[in-house]
Amino acid sequence: MKRWIDRWNAFWFPTTSTVNLAVARIIAVAAQLFWFFPPLEPQLNLLQKNSSFADPQLLIRAISALVPREVFFTTSNFTAIYWATFFAGTLALVGFFTRSSLFVLTLGVWFLASHRYSYADVHHPEALFAIFLLTLALAPAGDSLSVDAIIRRRREQPAADRIGEPRKIDTAMWPLKLIWVLLAMTYFSTGITKILSGGLRWMNGYTLQIYTFGDALSTGMPLGIWLAGQHTLSIVLAIFTIAFETFFFLSLLFPRTAPLFFLTGISFHIGLYLTSAQPFYPHITLLFILLVCLDPGWWRVYADQLTVLSSRLRKPEQLKQPS
Repeated sequence: MKRWIDRWNAFWFPTTSTVNLAVARIIAVAAQLFWFFPPLEPQLNLLQKNSSFADPQLLIRAISALVPREVFFTTSNFTAIYWATFFAGTLALVGFFTRSSLFVLTLGVWFLASHRYSYADVHHPEALFAIFLLTLALAPAGDSLSVDAIIRRRREQPAADRIGEPRKIDTAMWPLKLIWVLLAMTYFSTGITKILSGGLRWMNGYTLQIYTFGDALSTGMPLGIWLAGQHTLSIVLAIFTIAFETFFFLSLLFPRTAPLFFLTGISFHIGLYLTSAQPFYPHITLLFILLVCLDPGWWRVYADQLTVLSSRLRKPEQLKQPS
């Protein structure tokens, strides 16, 4: 039992620098603020054109149970919430009152997303990213590369030692590990659903062609329209899609392969956008964060392995037979 507990702790709570988590915080918050921050105008438009919710999400139901819609869900309140959320995100980006600002950013983003999806148009790309923001608020994401870290060093260390090595703790990696596991569960669920609902028919190429053509035609993606006419290529891509989604969890069992799965996932979602305009921006960001923060030195390992392999394949000069 102790061996399994040790392995569990080694996976979730390895002692490591807090810099990787800080870099993840900066990337995630910057992406949230400047790439897919919920715009204010559609929120106000929904408020003005609807007197009630069609399908109120859990957070909206909880707020509505405490405060009447006509009191809380107003233009002025939403404008205030929007800018308070953005301001909190700015503080989280530079790492000032990091935990509190991350929590306010997360709560604001959850609220705005829940409100937008309370009118019978529910999607799911933001879910994992919203969870990741919350884990950052619960983890020491401001321990390095932050205003908080500078202030702490000024208080704890003499002037000569203020530029020192970042601290190493055992609670800096679990947010990255958690989102890695959640991505594996999400992809596996998607892949196995395709297999159970469509079976081999999902891989016959025609299904992918139909979906791609419909999405590309409605969104005006010429590459998708072209792809919808390529049956053989559609078969290959359908098999690749199911294989990637179903077996992404292998990256957890064989960590050396994880960077390859992350790179494949990034390419996969970029391809979905170029052919079908499917905006899985949060997934792209999370995969990129894992790629650069989970194990930043992975590329050196691959480079060393390639060097060793090339040296083995190269015939040494001393073994050449004289002519």
